[in-house]
Amino acid sequence: MKRVTFLTPEELVRHCQNEEVSLVIEYRDEENKQRQVILSGERLEEAGTYLNRSKPEAYYRKNGIFFEVVAGWK
Repeated sequence: MKRVTFLTPEELVRHCQNEEVSLVIEYRDEENKQRQVILSGERLEEAGTYLNRSKPEAYYRKNGIFFEVVAGWK
């Protein structure tokens, strides 16, 4: 797995759109249950909202390689 850092949610969205990848975000909800959402296309705009939740982890896959997303704005 490779690690990629983004300075803003907008930069992350642009990157995913340019690479044509779906972004997978795992987070904890208000009841501390683990949740997962897969964002692609227009829904990528929601990435910042999910990454600001409790204990988020995000990644995408391109050409068989997983890339861990680091939210550098947090």
